[in-house]
Amino acid sequence: MKLLTRLAKTPLALPLLVLALTASGCHPWGMRLLSLEVRKGGEVVYVSAFDVRDDKGAAAIWDEAGENLFTDGLAVPDAFTFPESTRAHLDGEVNVRIAHGSQIISDVSLEGIDLIRSDDSATDWHLPREEILRAKAAAGL
Repeated sequence: MKLLTRLAKTPLALPLLVLALTASGCHPWGMRLLSLEVRKGGEVVYVSAFDVRDDKGAAAIWDEAGENLFTDGLAVPDAFTFPESTRAHLDGEVNVRIAHGSQIISDVSLEGIDLIRSDDSATDWHLPREEILRAKAAAGL
């Protein structure tokens, strides 16, 4: 208890607490930081991070998987083809997984997948709405 009292008097206490909670993948205001991974042959080729309220179920989480991203990126750009400058396509069987740390929330297999970005020079790759709907259907949602 003395340690907590002493930490509370420290000017950096609040920023350190927020940093610790964020690093653990949790937010103090009822939010969860989730990851979305696309894998091909066991290799992660795309990853993003987004947050959702703690009370959201799997269907609502899928709905938010392509929005409000903290981070995103094509981990292996060479795995994709680019039929348009704002669209990346991945052929073959892919695995799409949403997780909170090591807890898997949803995991589906799809035949091919597309990612989009807002313009030619942007790096905001994300799943378009039609891919979200396809993943939800594969998950039985």
